[in-house]
Amino acid sequence: MAGSFSAVTLALTILQQGGPAMSRTVDGGSPYRSTLCRTGDGRLTIADAPAGSTPAEGCRTLSLPVPPASVAWVGAVARSDPPGRDRLVLSGTGQGAGFTASGVGFEEPPTPSRATPLALDRSLIPAMTARTFGVEERAVVSRTEEAVTLRCGPGVRPAGVVLDPGPARLPDGARLTLRWHVTGDPGFSASVAGPASEGEAAALPMDGRLDRTPPAGDSPRFVLACPASAGTTTLLDLRLVSQAANGEAVRPPLSAWAWRPHRWREAPDDLVAEALARRITRLFVSVAIAEDTIAEEARFSTFVGLARASGIAVAVVEGDPGMALDEGRAAALRRLGALVAYQRRAAPESRLAGVQYDIEPYLLPGFQAHPDAILRGWATTLDALSAAADPLDLDLVLPFWLPLHPAAGLVMPAVGRGARRVTVMAYRTTPAEIVAAAEPLLAWTASAARPLHVALEAGPVTDETARTYRPADSGDLLLLPQAGGDALALLLTTPIGSPASGRIYALERESVAPASRVSFLGDRQRLDDAIAQISTGLSAWSSFSGLALHGVID
Repeated sequence: MAGSFSAVTLALTILQQGGPAMSRTVDGGSPYRSTLCRTGDGRLTIADAPAGSTPAEGCRTLSLPVPPASVAWVGAVARSDPPGRDRLVLSGTGQGAGFTASGVGFEEPPTPSRATPLALDRSLIPAMTARTFGVEERAVVSRTEEAVTLRCGPGVRPAGVVLDPGPARLPDGARLTLRWHVTGDPGFSASVAGPASEGEAAALPMDGRLDRTPPAGDSPRFVLACPASAGTTTLLDLRLVSQAANGEAVRPPLSAWAWRPHRWREAPDDLVAEALARRITRLFVSVAIAEDTIAEEARFSTFVGLARASGIAVAVVEGDPGMALDEGRAAALRRLGALVAYQRRAAPESRLAGVQYDIEPYLLPGFQAHPDAILRGWATTLDALSAAADPLDLDLVLPFWLPLHPAAGLVMPAVGRGARRVTVMAYRTTPAEIVAAAEPLLAWTASAARPLHVALEAGPVTDETARTYRPADSGDLLLLPQAGGDALALLLTTPIGSPASGRIYALERESVAPASRVSFLGDRQRLDDAIAQISTGLSAWSSFSGLALHGVID
């Protein structure tokens, strides 16, 4: 990520725009006078405060019920009372004695979630249960892992089998065909029933396939109905396929990040050759900017021309969480001004394909405590960048969960106003999880008529650890409520009993999210296999315009 302003400035800006106030003194009623400071990278630190000393800028004094030397880590909590069950969750890396904390918050109460979307471009039969219906009891079903056979006796009352995928739904915004493949006797019919409708029946062939457009909605049930006469049919396959692909393999355009500027400065031919070998048609590169001009602009222009002549578009990638704050926004606009100036004076063959913004303001230390304020700042930044970008198109990188966030309405309208394309970080490694992660933004961009790239991670990523703590009589996590309604969480080097102030918590469980769920970790074959498996299904969304690969080019 290309930094555009100092970390110290960022930390002070956070304090000014809604982070915990650092000017008040809170007395915990204990003799350990301490100083709480925020470091340049946004971390909180606690140290002894000598008597008579004055806190430095960005620091405040407080009294602790434990010696400062016994505090291994301190983090800010947005509130002092739990929103649900009283559990604190520490996030970080490492396990056991090697755990390193990076964030803290109360456990969120469970919220209702939508059913999982049905899988695309693979048989639905293995995951479905089958039950017969009909008062005449003339339907008998048998099945294997891959097929369902329905045998019907003669009769006049409705009968057949219902195939139930459980708590599932049709994917949002996708253009799909439901493909039935059967073999057997004539007269059988198929339909898709919903929670409040039976669905429109269609006659099945004796041997072949039936393609129908499935109705949108949740909780679909797939129905095979008996004819009036006796007969048998076997459902060999039932799957959702992309209307655009019609079952054929799709090879989407690929783009990739090349973060290190020396690649285009010192060996542009090698970078272009590597991109061509990976079928990359767009590169996102970073640049240094000095005195409102791209550093080594002539060399950069030559590289862009070389790439374009080889069929590779080049966009500049910009991004820093602090761009959602006032000073960071100003720095981002200055840098954008240099890129706009380059684009206006560049020869046609050396012009950029756009500028990509990978801001990720949810990484700011104050996001958990003040998400709405930071999302509003993000929206303000996007509007400002959009207003200043002409003639450059903006590509906005977004996390897959953003459309589902309770405060998504604060920023998604600005995305709609400013983005000419969107890239979603669908950082998962199984085909089903990748498609499920990308689905909300695929549907949103299809509705907004914006092209979408689905990004996959292949670079080094560490396992993520979550530690859940419960209230206890003794433990090593101390919660200190503060005067403003927020709190400090102190991870201690050794457990203590009930403190003079605050509440003590003990470790209840530790869980690890493996990096292999997020990144392909350099396994090119596994990455290529996943690309082949997801590409045809993703083409069901009109907005899908390719895949963006992170970590395949250094």
